[in-house]
This record gives sequence, C-alpha cells and structure tokens, in this order.
Amino acid sequence: MNDVVVVGAGLAGLVAARQLRRSGLSVGVIEAAPSVGGRMVRTRLPLEEARTPAWVDLGGQWVGPTHSRFLALLEAHGLRRFPSPHGGETVLCFGSHRCTFSGFFQGFPEGQPPSVPSHDWDDAMAALKQFQALVASLPEGHPHHHPHAAALDRLSFQDWIDAHTHTPFAAWYFAYFCRAVGFLGPAEPDQVSLLHVAWGQRTASQGDHPEEDLIHGGAGQLPALLARELGDALVLGEPVTAIQQPEGEAAVEVITDRSSHRCRAVIVAMPPARVGSIRFTPALPADRIALQEGMAMGNCTKVLIAYGRPWWRESGLSGIGIGDRPWVELCADSSDPETGLGVLAAFVVGRRRQRWAALGAEQRRAAVLEDLAAYFGPMALEPLEYVEKNWPEEPFVGGAFAAWMPPGLWTRSGEALLRPHGRVFWAGTEVAERWPGFFEGAVDSGERAADAVAALLG
Repeated sequence: MNDVVVVGAGLAGLVAARQLRRSGLSVGVIEAAPSVGGRMVRTRLPLEEARTPAWVDLGGQWVGPTHSRFLALLEAHGLRRFPSPHGGETVLCFGSHRCTFSGFFQGFPEGQPPSVPSHDWDDAMAALKQFQALVASLPEGHPHHHPHAAALDRLSFQDWIDAHTHTPFAAWYFAYFCRAVGFLGPAEPDQVSLLHVAWGQRTASQGDHPEEDLIHGGAGQLPALLARELGDALVLGEPVTAIQQPEGEAAVEVITDRSSHRCRAVIVAMPPARVGSIRFTPALPADRIALQEGMAMGNCTKVLIAYGRPWWRESGLSGIGIGDRPWVELCADSSDPETGLGVLAAFVVGRRRQRWAALGAEQRRAAVLEDLAAYFGPMALEPLEYVEKNWPEEPFVGGAFAAWMPPGLWTRSGEALLRPHGRVFWAGTEVAERWPGFFEGAVDSGERAADAVAALLG
C-alpha cells in the first residue's frame, strides 16, 4: 500500500510524484498510455545517418523567462536552451494583401506595425486597449471571484469582438488571437467565455514572452528523465477505471482494467475532460461533473515541416507567418541550430482543423504547404520531412494546447477546479492559477497538489 497514487504521467503528475518521493512518502504512478509525457512528447526525424540527430516536439516546445519552476527542472537535468530563432521580418497575409514588417502583434504590439490600412490598425489597437483594461481588472488567481464575473462569463469572446471592433481586420485579429494563443484552448471566439479569455491573458500574457526559448533536442525528452527516478513505481498502459473511498476509512482504492492499488491519497493529473472516464465512489459533486463535461480540449493539430536549411532567413524573414490563410493562421521557425535543418512549426486549429482533418493525407499535406508557400515562397513546397500530430485523436489526451471554458462554466463550476474530493486532489496545467496551458502551469500544479497531499498525510 503506497502513501499516494498519482493518476497520469504527464509533466504535472511526474513532478508531483517526484516531490512526494523526495519528501519521504511512497508513491505509485499509473498512466493509461504506453509512454510518459502526455502532451509533452518529441519524435526523431527520419533523416540520413550522416546528420546530427534531429528531434522535434509534437507537443509543447517553448519556455519563457518567468517560467522559473520549469527552468529549474531543465537545469537540474542538464537540458540546454537556445533563443527562439525569430530574428528578421514577420509575414502577414490578410485577404489578398501580403506584407512583411519588423514587429509582432500576438496579444500586444511590438516593434513596427504591419502595413495594413491605418483605420484597420487603429481599430484593432483601440479595441486592444479596452481589452487590456478588462484584463487588468481581474484579480490574482482564478477569475470567478471577480465582482463582475457572472456578467463577463455570460458573454462569449465573439460577443465582445462584435461590440468593440468595426473593421474585418480588427475582428480577425482578436479571433486569431483566440485560436493561436488559445487561452488554454485553442477555441473559436464564439465557443469560449469572455471571462475565460480575459483570465487567460491575465495569467499567461504574451507580453511576458513565453516563447522566448527552445530546448536543444526538444522539450519532450524531459518526461523520460523524470520517470527514471520512479523506477518500478511507474505503471504504463493501464487506464484507471474507478477510484473508491470506503466510508469511514482513511484509504483510497484505485482500480484499473488489470489491477487494484490501495493508498492514503490520490492525485489525478489528467485533463478535466478525460476524468469523466473514471467512476468515483462516492460520486463527484454536480459542479465537478459539469466542469468535466463542459471544459473541452483545444482543437489543434501541430505540423512540423523540415527543410535542408532555414532558407527563409536568406530573404530576411523570421519564419513567423500570421494570417487568415485557409488552414495555417500561425507558423514559427523552430530550427535547432545544432542540426543545420530548417524547421517550421505550423498549427491548424479550431473549425479549420475540423475541415482539414476530413481531407486525405496527401490533401492535408498539400494544403499546409500551400499556406507556407503563401507566407514564405515556393521553396516551402519541397520539404525533407512532414510530420503531423493530431491531438484530438489522442485517446488519453483529446486535444491541445489545453482545455477551455465555454460561457457560464467558470461561474457555475470554477470552485470545483481545485477543490479536493475527499482524499482525491487535482493537478494538470488546466488547474494552475499562473501560466495555465504552459509547462510552467503544469509544474506549479503538480507541486501544489503534492504540498496539499503531504499536509493531509502529515
């Protein structure tokens, strides 16, 4: 009988287990998938042997300067970072217009503005000023305690866009922001609560440069390094089907499709929507069930496209493409300088992804490459490798980057996000109060859950 069982071996679960073991408690970790990492996974590009091994992250990949907990983990395991290779000009495609500019405007304007008509840009920036004022009004922590939370939560982000923008460019800018940044999602602006979007910007602002660095060899190598410390305490390929807390006992039983594990406390480190597959005794309260049923995972496919060299830099381009293209609204240079390759990370999200996913494999590939060619030129059409990661099709994850709240859910069920269920505690990047949806949020949630369990068990 372990002191604690952790359900889920993503970053949050591994961090929680590591901390509890180091505090002297016995811990078991049960993971439904055949490997650790959850949304933190890498793959090696199948290139000729003469090349330096080239890894790409199929899930999360970036780290920012304020991600102190995650940075400490990287340092402890000797993982080296390098600056995101974003020097050069950004490309914007909007309608039939294409321009390059020395700036960026994902959630905040930086550097030179794009050469769109001045009334379009002024409209977007005027609305952004109002959005930033709303964001600044939110308190620390989860947003449902805001005095106007109910009113904000009744509205979708699309309702706000319709009321505060007057040009197609400005309306697209905020819709793109919702899909590309995602505020945990990504989601379409008519799907997600205005309160949730404002909270996402409050707690994980693009102004803090969360995509400042990348990791040599990929972020996805970290979970296996964390798992080594667990040894045979880690069980893989065994989905948990039930968690039972017998009345009057200071014990919990975690039941899988093959075995049973008794313990004194449990940490469930899973996306909320995936917790619905577990049967709880006693039953979860109504607000927790509503949370799990309503907090949908982001609709996102990540595509990695590798070339023999980062040829876009020869034209003075940064490798960042932003625009209302049919499929790819955002792509970024993700090239590890130690490989010599050029790698673009592209994202197909929201309803675009639903339409794109219905295409055949060759059609999907051609569609992504055509959009990249519109951003950077015809050389984009001839990659060495093309890799897709369709996160909504992952059975124990169900989407990426993370999960989002539709209108009304924060005020109905926000209290259930962190509230323990007896001896069951919750972890995962979605429950973090700072940097939710990022590695830092996952680490923070794992550490906080471990602290809460340690306090319970004395």
